[in-house]
Amino acid sequence: MTKAEIIMLLMRALMTVLKPEYLKRMADFLIDLAEEAVNKSENKVDDMIVLPLCELVRKTFDIPDED
Repeated sequence: MTKAEIIMLLMRALMTVLKPEYLKRMADFLIDLAEEAVNKSENKVDDMIVLPLCELVRKTFDIPDED
């Protein structure tokens, strides 16, 4: 079994036992990591692509930015 397969199995298991509010916090944390990485990079193309996608995910799934 590959690392990716193990991670997917763990994520599926977590998603079945975690309450929605915990999943939203986890998603907020992961989106924050992506946003932080993009903001630190000097590449402006990722700013135009990744940041709007992060915002779209937040709006679509009602995940507030709770920094």
